[in-house]
Amino acid sequence: MKKYCLLLIFLLSYCFTSRAQIKDSSMITKESLPGYSSPSDSIQQKDIVDYLVKLFKIEKPKEKRDNRKVRFSIFPTSSNMSGGKTVFTSFNMAFLLGDIKNTNVSTIYFVPYIGTEGRFGFQMQPNIWLKGNSWYFTGEYFILNYPQYTWGLGGNSLEENKTLIDYDHFRLHQKALKGIAPHLAVGLGYALDQHYNIAVEPTEWSENIGYELPQGSGKSTSSGLSFPVVFDSRRNSLNAQQGLLFNFSYYWYSTYFGGDRDWQSIYLDVRKYFKLAKHASQIIALRSYYWTLTSGTAPYLDLPANRWEPGPGSASRGMAQNRYRSNALLYFESEYRFGISQNGLFGGVVFVNLTSASQFNTQQFEYWHPAAGLGLRVKFNKYSRTNICLDYGFSKDYQTVYLLIGEAF
Repeated sequence: MKKYCLLLIFLLSYCFTSRAQIKDSSMITKESLPGYSSPSDSIQQKDIVDYLVKLFKIEKPKEKRDNRKVRFSIFPTSSNMSGGKTVFTSFNMAFLLGDIKNTNVSTIYFVPYIGTEGRFGFQMQPNIWLKGNSWYFTGEYFILNYPQYTWGLGGNSLEENKTLIDYDHFRLHQKALKGIAPHLAVGLGYALDQHYNIAVEPTEWSENIGYELPQGSGKSTSSGLSFPVVFDSRRNSLNAQQGLLFNFSYYWYSTYFGGDRDWQSIYLDVRKYFKLAKHASQIIALRSYYWTLTSGTAPYLDLPANRWEPGPGSASRGMAQNRYRSNALLYFESEYRFGISQNGLFGGVVFVNLTSASQFNTQQFEYWHPAAGLGLRVKFNKYSRTNICLDYGFSKDYQTVYLLIGEAF
C-alpha cells in the first residue's frame, strides 16, 4: 500500500510542477523535438501527464507544457539490492542548449535512495551538450552504501561462491569533450573511485579466493585520468529513434593521482538504432561493449563486472548485478521496440543479451551467458520522450522485474 501511495504522490507532484513556466529564448516544444504530434498528425500523441491534467482539471495545460524549456520526469523505481528492501526514486531532466538541428538533447539523471538499517545513497549522471555540440560534458557521481553479492572471477564462477560484500562507494567521474566534427568529440577527464568500510561475509570461498579481496585495510582507491572519444548521431539519448553512438575511453589510474595502484583500462560501447517503418514506432536497438584492463592490477571492486559498466544505461537485464567479474567483459544485446497504442501512450519491448567474462588474467572468452525478457512502456513525458519501463528479465537460475524511468540504452 505504501508503494502505491508513494507513486501517487510523485505523479501528482510532477503534474503540479507543469504549472511553472521557465522562460527562455530556446524552448523545447513539440515542434523542436522529433517524433511527436504535429498539426499533420491524424492522432494526437498522449502521455500520463495529459490524463493527470484532465483528472485534476488543470487550466490551460497545453500552453504551459508547450512553452517549457526544461522537461522534468520523476518516478519511483525499485532495486534488488539487499533483498529488495531498498527504494529508489528517479528524476530526469531533458533540455536543449541550442538548435535541435545541430544540438543533441541534454539530460541529467538524479537517483537518490533511502533504505533500511541506515542505507542511503545518491547518484547523478549529467550529459550536457552545448550549442551546436561545441562541447560535451558527461559524468557520474555516486555516494552509496551498496551491499552486493560477488561470485568470484572468471566466466565460470560457481553459484555456491555467492558471498555478500558490504561497502560504501564514492565516485567522481567527469569528462569534458570538444566537438571537432559533426557528431564527433574528443576530450579529457578525471576518474576517482573510493570503496571504504568494506566488510566481506566470511565464507569458505571468501577465505580461499585466489585474488585479493580488500579485507585487510577495508578500503581501496583508484584515481586517474580518462581520455574519451565520442561519436553520437542520436538526437535524443533518452529514447533514441535513430543514429549511432560510439563511446571509447582510455583510463590511466596511477599513484601519482592518489590511487593505491597503477593500472589502465579501456571501455568501448557501441549502440545503433534502426527505424523499421517510417510512421510506426518500431525500432531495433543494438548494443555491444568491450571493457578490459590493459595493464596493472586493479582493486577487486574496480574490476569489470556486469551491470557496472561506465556511463548511462543498464545492461545485462535478467542477470544478477556483479554475477560475472574478471579482467575483461564482452557484451551483446538486441531489443525490439514497438508501439501498442496509436496515441503513443503504450508500447512494448522484447530483448535478448549475451555476457561473457574472460578467464581471469586472459582474453579467453570461453563461457557465454544469455538472458532475455520483455517489457511494457508507458509514455510519461511526450516532449522528452521519457518512458516508464516495466521489464521482466530472466536467465539461468535468476529472474527479476525492473521498474525504471527511461530506456535501458
